[in-house]
Amino acid sequence: MNDVLTDALVADEELPPADISLVFLVSEGRAELLPAVLEEMQSTPRLRGVPVAIVCGPETEMDVQTSVEAHEVSLVSAISSSDEDLATAACDWLESAPSRYGSVAVLPTVGKLTSWSRRVLREVDGLAEVPLETSTPLLVWTDRGTKRSVALYIHRTLMAHDVERGSLLGDYLGRLALAAANPLLEAVDPLEGDIELLGFLAAQFVPAMIEPPWRYRVALTGPSGDVVRSEPMALTPRKDGHGVVRWEALTVRLPLAGVGDGHRRMVIEVDTEVENLRLRRNLRPRRGALISARTVSMPVNVSDALGEERESAVRYLLHTVGDGTATFLTTQVGSGLAARLKWAGMLYKKDAGFIARGPAHWRMRWLRLLRLVTRPFFAGREIWLIGERTDTAQDNGVHLFRHLRETRPRQAVYYVIDRSSPQYERVASHGKVVAHSSWLHQLLMLHATVLANAYSIRYFIPSGWGAGDYTRHIVWRVGALRVYLKHGVHLSPDVVKRGTTGYDVCLTVMPGETAALRSGSGYDTQLVEAGMPRYDALSPTPPSRTILFMPTWRKYLVTKVLDGAQEREIPYEGSRYERFMSGMLESRRLHDMLDKYGYKLLFVPHYNMASRFVGATVAGERIEIADTNEMSFQDLIRGCDAFVTDYSSVHFDVAYIGTPIVYARFDEDDFETKHSSPSWFDYERDGFGPVVRTLDQTLEAVEDLLKRDCRPDPYYQARIDAAFPLRDNQNCARTVAAIEQRIPRRQLARGAM
Repeated sequence: MNDVLTDALVADEELPPADISLVFLVSEGRAELLPAVLEEMQSTPRLRGVPVAIVCGPETEMDVQTSVEAHEVSLVSAISSSDEDLATAACDWLESAPSRYGSVAVLPTVGKLTSWSRRVLREVDGLAEVPLETSTPLLVWTDRGTKRSVALYIHRTLMAHDVERGSLLGDYLGRLALAAANPLLEAVDPLEGDIELLGFLAAQFVPAMIEPPWRYRVALTGPSGDVVRSEPMALTPRKDGHGVVRWEALTVRLPLAGVGDGHRRMVIEVDTEVENLRLRRNLRPRRGALISARTVSMPVNVSDALGEERESAVRYLLHTVGDGTATFLTTQVGSGLAARLKWAGMLYKKDAGFIARGPAHWRMRWLRLLRLVTRPFFAGREIWLIGERTDTAQDNGVHLFRHLRETRPRQAVYYVIDRSSPQYERVASHGKVVAHSSWLHQLLMLHATVLANAYSIRYFIPSGWGAGDYTRHIVWRVGALRVYLKHGVHLSPDVVKRGTTGYDVCLTVMPGETAALRSGSGYDTQLVEAGMPRYDALSPTPPSRTILFMPTWRKYLVTKVLDGAQEREIPYEGSRYERFMSGMLESRRLHDMLDKYGYKLLFVPHYNMASRFVGATVAGERIEIADTNEMSFQDLIRGCDAFVTDYSSVHFDVAYIGTPIVYARFDEDDFETKHSSPSWFDYERDGFGPVVRTLDQTLEAVEDLLKRDCRPDPYYQARIDAAFPLRDNQNCARTVAAIEQRIPRRQLARGAM
């Protein structure tokens, strides 16, 4: 046996049992592991005889009870098997545990028990040298712990103690939080010679937790140590995609003037003077940080050998390697032709190394080679790719494309769409239409200056590329400006996060929407209140005696975009959504009133729900189901005399041209808890028409419209006028100007490539 290992085992035999209590979380199907694990623990001298609690849900309690009959342990039954309830039960028991330390862990297997035990004891020994005082056991973290238990422990400790900034207890809690969390980088922005990092600690803190007193630093570190460290920074509130606010956000500023040339890893650490409380973790880049990565160049003042300041430039490139769990920053300080050529040489060296022996699929290496070989043919050209979903040409994408083709016919602007799409011919007449995933499409993606999409940039990714490989190996090398043209007003802005989308330009329509996005999305200067390109074509047609019924979808229902039910989904059949839709379409009362007043109702199902209404039953010829492959959304909106919806943001388009609206919020509670997050737009306060909540009320509201021949209500017209101060048919022009304003900066940022 290895002498070092033998000495360690002998040392363990000589030490008394650790002053620790252990809590094991046991999920369904793992109770059978308990006898062997508990027996094996007795062979670890320092854990022999320590207090042990087994926490499980009600459905596992009988199995656990049977498994631990021969062992002296505490059995704790949680209210349910949810992570939150298991963590609550564990922390409740730990608070009264008769020891100085405690550890909460998902039950390990026998094979992993020894390594886990050593990690626990190592943490205990480290903390034993710190004079910490608390009224409850100090929680010891290992990689088998849970974020929920740590978050609850920290919350309770902050409530029970007056924890001051810079105190030992504060530093300990900051270390515990960092150990359990997943530190994430969402974005990097150039800022007057510095970079500003936007990140957050994905720690699942309790929303009610008070402001944390600890601080963190971010550093760039390399083989020779740190080259720069930030000032200590506090966590700030961050709103998640469900509108829940937690103390998890972190914004730091790093000066780059003195970093020199090299490749450095980005790390986050606890700001403490106590050696045993120090902890350093990698900052993991989120998708949004990677997909917006490119070479960035900015002016900076540096000191020469005589200590005098002179103007120079700093270049940086954010990237990741290996498994993508760490963020790296490649930097260069220097100006002039020699510096630019050196940077270009470094990039070409990266290309050569990747092409020769890159870890990615052969296709990615081939694409990087193709980009190098074809680059001379695209030098100095600006390539704009515009699109929507792979098979649609009916939204802001096609309207912006049409505007550019009409106003700038010589510009290299292309629309990307599936050749087999029924809507292909709708856009083909404008020219420069590229078949999705064709060789031309792939080539243009390698040299694009602008990628502008109404839904998501991922719809541009050619089939066979793979979104992950494209993000890791192609995006940063191309450096295209990413523009979100969007497909409607953001009613639930909390779901828009810069860390997942990474846009350079994000359009908004009105001040309320802009303010809501700025408050919680991570976007700021990227937000451009330009309106939507499709608004330029919004002008009402002569009366068509048509009521347009256009509901949105429900992500908690099994829909076209998914194969079968996913977790937390419910069947479409029998749902409130299905009952309301069939109630409307099959209503004899609705059909009779339409017939009486000489109108028809045209039903337009959402793209994600359309398959549910193929061949659907209707009450009669006055009620029709639209085929959007035959009629564009724009024509449907312009041509209707009244509009009925539940929550579709298309109601803003309808209001824009002054058409009366009815909001049928028939499943308000389900929609707001299972589909959307809190909205800045209050339908009662801000809406452009009456709000109803049942089928009967909807039919009554429709009949009121028909009785007055769908004339606008002055009360709601005043709201419309206030909401849309700009109705000038210049939405496309403003969008193009916003994009072009950013292109020169991006071209300069890319430097010599």
